[in-house]
Amino acid sequence: MSDMHGRSQERLLRALLDTAADFTALQDVEDVLQAIVRRTRALTGTDMTYVSLNDPDRRETSIRQSDGVATAAYRTLKMPLGTGILGQIATGLAPYQSADYLEDQDLKHVPRVDEIVRAEGVRAIMGVPLTIHGRVIGALVVAERHSRRFTTEEIDLVDSIGTHAAVALDNSMRFEATERLTRELEARQRQMTVDIEHLQSVRDLDRELMDVVMVSPDVQELLCVGAAALGRELRVVSTDGIEVSAAPDGRTSSSVGSGDPEAVVPLRAGADEIGHLVSPGPASEADLLLLERVAVHAALALLFSRAAEDADLRRQSELIDDLLSQRNLPREHVERRMRRWGLDPSKPVHVVMLTPPLEDRRPCLRALRGASARSVAIDHGSHICLVTTDAGWEPAVRRVFDDHRWRLQAGAAATVAGPDGLPDTHRTAELALGTLVNLDRGGVAEGTDLGFLGALLDLDQRGDLPRPLTSSVSPLVDYDRRRGTDLVRTALTYLDADSNVIRTAELLHVHRNTVRQRLDRLSALLGPDWNRSPRRLETHLALQVLSARDSRGTARR
Repeated sequence: MSDMHGRSQERLLRALLDTAADFTALQDVEDVLQAIVRRTRALTGTDMTYVSLNDPDRRETSIRQSDGVATAAYRTLKMPLGTGILGQIATGLAPYQSADYLEDQDLKHVPRVDEIVRAEGVRAIMGVPLTIHGRVIGALVVAERHSRRFTTEEIDLVDSIGTHAAVALDNSMRFEATERLTRELEARQRQMTVDIEHLQSVRDLDRELMDVVMVSPDVQELLCVGAAALGRELRVVSTDGIEVSAAPDGRTSSSVGSGDPEAVVPLRAGADEIGHLVSPGPASEADLLLLERVAVHAALALLFSRAAEDADLRRQSELIDDLLSQRNLPREHVERRMRRWGLDPSKPVHVVMLTPPLEDRRPCLRALRGASARSVAIDHGSHICLVTTDAGWEPAVRRVFDDHRWRLQAGAAATVAGPDGLPDTHRTAELALGTLVNLDRGGVAEGTDLGFLGALLDLDQRGDLPRPLTSSVSPLVDYDRRRGTDLVRTALTYLDADSNVIRTAELLHVHRNTVRQRLDRLSALLGPDWNRSPRRLETHLALQVLSARDSRGTARR
């Protein structure tokens, strides 16, 4: 009998050693847990075995692996520490058992857990805590579907397995934590490599962009460098949405539609926003960082370009001021400065006065100067002044305004030859523009075609027209105001139609007899000689001034 007991103990010891060796060979936590429950059930011969791990923060223990458990609810059971058998064992005080769990009144029951135990059919339960260095990490439990008491030998066996299991589990957890830390360090190293490479690309791009800015602050060339580096189309637009410059990506054709997202980075000069860098399509954080670098240099290039442009405008303005000043300047000096801007002193000089189409006049000035190499365009008070020796200036100017969809209002005049007489030419062009503005009309007006009417309209616009010049038609104005008639328009239309009654009736859309009746009323109010020289011209000019006043009033309203 003693020999049999000895051989039984020897087999059990060998089984425990094999179990410890198997546990030690495993590194994955789930593999270790699964090996624990299978080996424990095989050695004890119980209906089921399971192992739980503790969550100190939640104050609960959860079944992680099981063998022989039939229901999903039991396989995923969670118990508050200190309740039931599992919760009692997991506190780490000592091994614990119950011959019939549901009938055991010494336990602290949880109704929800009791229902799960009843559905599984569990009766007898015994388990041991899993402890490492005085710290309880969980519990190893065996259970039967019938009532019974577990022997001391069975408890010692499960406790021995639990001791080896706790060590193996601790090792696998440490190994897993080390593996996780290694992966995190490797990922961090890879990210650092990516970040370093990206910073290197930012530095290289910065160097290329700075070379462009310092050699020649050309926004177009700078955008080409940025577009090639990013593989994205780039555009610079002003604060009012006008495109200043653009560059394709240099790799693939853009297929981004107008409704697709865009990356927009502001261009800043100190606290002021001077435009935007726009790139079609969504942008990653890395792309945005590169776009911001391009935007910084683009803003710098714009500032340099504007400074150079301002200097050019200043020199052009000084040239125009000298040409218009009538000061006795050395002719050779003036002609040399004209040639610098492409103006040929031997040809007629055209002066074109234009109404600015935008509050910011730079885009218009830039476009006008680009339309002809033989011209100077400056901001000249309330208007833009274009001085050119290009006889074909008008189609070029019209094309600029049509392309930008700007309204064209231009007064023009030309010298006979060279810069002589430019002050009078400038004044004539200004009168022509004033006439268009007074009449609220668009297009180009030649100052030489306006005659006295242009001068009168300009004087009236400035409030310098003597009142007696229009008082001759005051009776018509008063009559129309009192009676609600239209004699002023009838008189002007009749004179414009060379006193042709039929043509006047067509223009006014009335019967010719109505025109004759109105003419009789006109003669009664103004006198029979209102339509005969010399009063005819005086009356005609006065009526045109009144018509221009009405047009200005309508435009303002």
